[in-house]
Amino acid sequence: MSGVWGKSDEGRWRPLEATGFVSEVDLHDLIEQAPDMLPLAGRPTLAVVGREVVCGRERADLVAVEAETGRPVIIEIKLAANTDRRQALTQVLGYAAYIRRLDPEGLSAVMRDYLNKHEYTSIANAALAAAQAEPGFDEEVFEARLADSLTEGRLRAVIVVDSAPPDLVDLVGYLQEVTSDRLALDLVVVTAYEVAGQRILVPQLVEPDRSHTAATMVGRGKPSTPSDIVRGSEVFEESIKDVPEDRQPTLRKLLDWARELETAGLATLYTSKGKGRWVLNPRLPGQARAMVSLWNENGPYVSPYRTVLTQEAPGALAALDQEFPGGIGQGNYIKAQNLDDLLTLLRSAYVEAGGLEKRSQSGDLPG
Repeated sequence: MSGVWGKSDEGRWRPLEATGFVSEVDLHDLIEQAPDMLPLAGRPTLAVVGREVVCGRERADLVAVEAETGRPVIIEIKLAANTDRRQALTQVLGYAAYIRRLDPEGLSAVMRDYLNKHEYTSIANAALAAAQAEPGFDEEVFEARLADSLTEGRLRAVIVVDSAPPDLVDLVGYLQEVTSDRLALDLVVVTAYEVAGQRILVPQLVEPDRSHTAATMVGRGKPSTPSDIVRGSEVFEESIKDVPEDRQPTLRKLLDWARELETAGLATLYTSKGKGRWVLNPRLPGQARAMVSLWNENGPYVSPYRTVLTQEAPGALAALDQEFPGGIGQGNYIKAQNLDDLLTLLRSAYVEAGGLEKRSQSGDLPG
């Protein structure tokens, strides 16, 4: 069970109950006020430039731009009370198709009322306000990047929910696999808690578990492509040299950690590549599942898989929950202040999984 954990009066740690949101408007307001709460890959600085934006016959909940790249970002919000959260996929893709047809002047015209309301002279001016901590921001460079993004059709679509049903996660994962690298699609779960009279929000980026998505058809296999899952870690290692130098040491640490697992017989390494991201999966021996995925998406990310940890290493999972309350989800990116501690606990999970497997094979576990 993921989420926020608190200590009871008896001194025992227990998961706190989520309080939920009063309405979708409630979550709209929160994201509009603090869009950077969304834990998107690459950690872009978002500037909201429109709310309830008219896109054809419907309205997009929020539209933002990435201050670093000029890429437009369409944000669609759905709560559990909505009977079909999968509809958000159709909506957000439709909004992206609409915005894709606009040029910078057309996009500015669509956002004009919002920009005027918030006293922004332009979309670039809104991006400047969001990037105020970045002294190197240049409005002319931003405008050129925005124009390039619209011309090339490079957009980001983000679906925000308060809980993610498995069918929605699967659909997002499928679309991430089959869409081109010009459209980034993200699924974010935002959970609300009440702690000591203060409202706490826990946003998590959900990444579908792709550690077992490779399949072949006997006699009809296709040649390998850059998006295929391949045995080993060399492809992941090769990708490290293309990221900023200050992020390379952490990626190499993750690579060395995974290779040590394989050397110790605790995992078998596979690498997948697609849409500017490389994923190193330390699969459990004899299985097509990993308990964690290591990402290079212009920087290092660690994604644990709670369901696999629950089944294969419950003892290590309890220790992880205590050390990183609310951090161990289902394919979310975890940000740990102490990466060494995180990797030590994750290694203990692989050790525990190996021990459980051996005991099961020897008949020592009840069946």
